[in-house]
Amino acid sequence: MGYANVFNKYGRWEFYSGNTETFAYDERAAYFKSLIKQTLERLNLQETPHIYFHYSAKFSRDDRKAILEAARSIRPKGTYSFIWINSHHNVRLYDSRVETDGSLSRGSYVIASPNKIYLSTTGYNLYRKALGTPKVLEINAWIEHPQNAPNSPPDLKALAVHILSLTKLNWSSTDSLCGEPITIKYAGDIAYLTDAFLRQGSVFRLHKVLERTPWFL
Repeated sequence: MGYANVFNKYGRWEFYSGNTETFAYDERAAYFKSLIKQTLERLNLQETPHIYFHYSAKFSRDDRKAILEAARSIRPKGTYSFIWINSHHNVRLYDSRVETDGSLSRGSYVIASPNKIYLSTTGYNLYRKALGTPKVLEINAWIEHPQNAPNSPPDLKALAVHILSLTKLNWSSTDSLCGEPITIKYAGDIAYLTDAFLRQGSVFRLHKVLERTPWFL
């Protein structure tokens, strides 16, 4: 199964797109195309939007190609950024300065390649001593520019700021700070709840009215 959470440029959650129907793994490209088309058609987009796709499970090149084809069928002149946010890795980073607790300070990042950074979101900070296990996020970015437009590498500093900002908008808690951006946190919450509903053995289908209600909070 697959679904999309849509956020505006200010990080405000807009709506949920998709449902609980399952599909064969080999059919995922066709489903991705359908999901992207029906999602973008619901948005009031300008002719040259910049749309970011955040995901926590790695997409293959064919997956990204299918999503890009669907997006360009709606807005051919758009710029599309694929952001893979990976928390399942073995990289650990430390800060030996005496003023820290040994963890890499929250908001710090390390450039690993022209399209990859490691960003600390749970490390040392002046406002709160602990935000969970100090494990950095691996963030990979691929940018698809409009056809015939010059290519440029991702702005890694802007990427770090973008992701860090999205860790400050956790509406599901009285504490707005969290260790992962709400784009993938909410997706994980939906996956957990959907699986719990399906385990009951009855048919579960989200009502259309709830697509614009953050029912998972």
